[in-house]
Amino acid sequence: MRVILLVTALAILGGAVALIDATAQEPATKAKNTTAREKSRRIIPLVVVAPGETKTVPFSVECTVGLTRGGGLAVAEMVDGERPALGLPRKEDKTFHRAGVTVTVPDMSEAPKFDEQARAGRLAALAKVRPVFEVTVTADADAAPVAIDLHLLDSTCSGHCHADFTVVVAAPEEAK
Repeated sequence: MRVILLVTALAILGGAVALIDATAQEPATKAKNTTAREKSRRIIPLVVVAPGETKTVPFSVECTVGLTRGGGLAVAEMVDGERPALGLPRKEDKTFHRAGVTVTVPDMSEAPKFDEQARAGRLAALAKVRPVFEVTVTADADAAPVAIDLHLLDSTCSGHCHADFTVVVAAPEEAK
């Protein structure tokens, strides 16, 4: 009788372990397929600047934009549509520069200031729902036409928020 109970218990335990193992592996496979599918179906906002122009672009985020153990906002270039592997944002992750384009995200002390201004200004309706911050995009006067895919990360102690966008330096208009 004990042998039958022992064999039955081991069979049940073995089945539970196999089920847990299969379930644990499923999300990783599912996430990999979702990522490839999402990559082909994304809508990417464009920030278009002319050579010599600076634009400030507001973003809203579900994560905090204030003090956090997570490091706050960071910006980095995407390569072949892949998001870069960013750890906790460092000071050098706050500014991206390539091909005459500079993109700057605020640090943890600057971001809440814009959010406070937004709550009292034109973005009040959105700022009451979730935090707002500003990204600065500058194209040097001699910047050639280019498109750069960028990844924006807000790393907080309770999670991460992501966004992708493309900066386009427009070709100068021809004189008529």
